[in-house]
Amino acid sequence: MTDSDDRPDTRTPAAAVRRAPRRLGWLSLLLALSGAPLQAEPPVPQAPAAPPLEKEKDEVYPPQLRARVTKAVDEGVAFLFTRQNGDGSWPAEGTDLSDYRMGVTALMTLACLMGGAPADDARIERAFGYLRTLPLDKTYSVGVLLMALHARYAGGEDAFAQDGTDAYGNPVKKDPCLTKMSVADRAWMEEAVKFLLTHQHDGNWRYPKGGTDLSNTQYALLGLWAASRCGAKVPQEAWTSALEWLLAAQERTGPEVKLRITEARGEYRVVFTEDARARGFRYRPEEPLTGAMTAAGLAGVVICQDELWSSRRFTAEQRNRTRKSVRDAMAWLQDNFDVTRNPGQPQGGWHFYFLYGLERAGILARTRFIGTKDWYLEGATWLLSQQRPEGSWQAEHLLLDTAFAVLFLKRSSLRARGPVITPAEPVAPR
Repeated sequence: MTDSDDRPDTRTPAAAVRRAPRRLGWLSLLLALSGAPLQAEPPVPQAPAAPPLEKEKDEVYPPQLRARVTKAVDEGVAFLFTRQNGDGSWPAEGTDLSDYRMGVTALMTLACLMGGAPADDARIERAFGYLRTLPLDKTYSVGVLLMALHARYAGGEDAFAQDGTDAYGNPVKKDPCLTKMSVADRAWMEEAVKFLLTHQHDGNWRYPKGGTDLSNTQYALLGLWAASRCGAKVPQEAWTSALEWLLAAQERTGPEVKLRITEARGEYRVVFTEDARARGFRYRPEEPLTGAMTAAGLAGVVICQDELWSSRRFTAEQRNRTRKSVRDAMAWLQDNFDVTRNPGQPQGGWHFYFLYGLERAGILARTRFIGTKDWYLEGATWLLSQQRPEGSWQAEHLLLDTAFAVLFLKRSSLRARGPVITPAEPVAPR
C-alpha cells in the first residue's frame, strides 16, 4: 500500500502549508536514523494572487471633440455619396479591386449607414439593389455584405455612447437586427452564411486562388458574427476551428511586457496590470508582424470567444489559452502603439486599414486605453488633421481610406456580449 504522504498533493496551497510540519517531522526522523544531513523541505509554492482591480469613472470625451468628429463624419459620408454611380454601385477602381465589386460597394454602404445615413435613403436602397445582382464569390465581399446587412437594421449609433453593459459585463439591450430584418434579407443573409461556411478550410479562409491568410479570415469572422447577431445559425465547430487556427497563427513568444488592462462596465471601467508577452500576428507566416494583423487576430479571437462563451464544450483549457492570446495581442499593440502608421509594416502601408482594425480591437476589448494611450482620442485627432477639404481621406486608396476613416470615427464595430479579459465580478468603487 502506498503511504498517503507519497501521493500528489492536490489540495489548496494553504492546506499544503499546514501539512508541512508533520511531513518535515517524519523526514527529519528518517534522515537522523540514516545519518544523512538534515535539509529543510523547499517552501510550498503559493497560488498566484488575483490581480488587484480598481474602478474608475469612464469620463466622457469633451464636446469640442464630439462636434469635430460629427462634422468630419457627415462630410465623409457626403463625399462617398458623390462618388456613387447611378446604379447604386461604387467604382472598384484599381487593378487590385477590379474583382471586388461587391466588396467595395458593400464597404461604402456600411460606412454610409454607420455614418448616419438612414436605411430608407434612396441611395442606400439603390446600393442594396445593386448588391443583389452580384454573385457570392469572394470571402472579403461576402463578409462585408453581411456586415452591411446587419447595419441596415442596427444602424449607426452615437459614436460616444456608453458601452451598453452592466457591472458584470453583460449586454443591456438586444440587437435590433433580430426582430427587424425582412424575410428577403434574412434569406439573402443565410445564403451568404452558407457560402462562408462552405469555404472555411482548416479553420481559416483564403482567396479563391491564394493561400491561407489572416485578413480574409478576419472578414469572414466579422461577417459570420454580424449574421449571428441577426439570428443566423453558425455551427459551433466553425467558431472552434477558427479559434484553434488563430491561436496557432499567433507568434509563439515575445518580449515580456507589463500590460495595463482596462475594460468598460457601464459608466465605469475596471483597471489592472498583468505580466504578458507581446505576441503579434502576421498576414502570412513569411510576412512581418504588423499592427493591422495583430488587431485582426485579436478581433478574431474575441469574436470566437464571444460566440463560444456560454457553451459547455468550450473547455477551461481553451478559455485559458484564449484569454492569454487576447492579453498578449493587446500587449503587442501596447508595445508598438502608433496611430500615424501601420506598426511593423514597411513604409507603414495599409495605414487606414490598420486604423479600422485598431478601432475594432479597442471596441471588442472594451478598452478606452491600450496601455496608457487613449487609442480613440489619438486616432481621431490624427484623422481630423488629415481630412481633405472635400471630406475625403487618402493614403493609398481614396474610397477605401475614406470609408475606413468614417468607420473609425464612428466607433462602429459591434461590442462583445460577454467579459473579454477581466473577471466577471463587479468591483467596488475606490
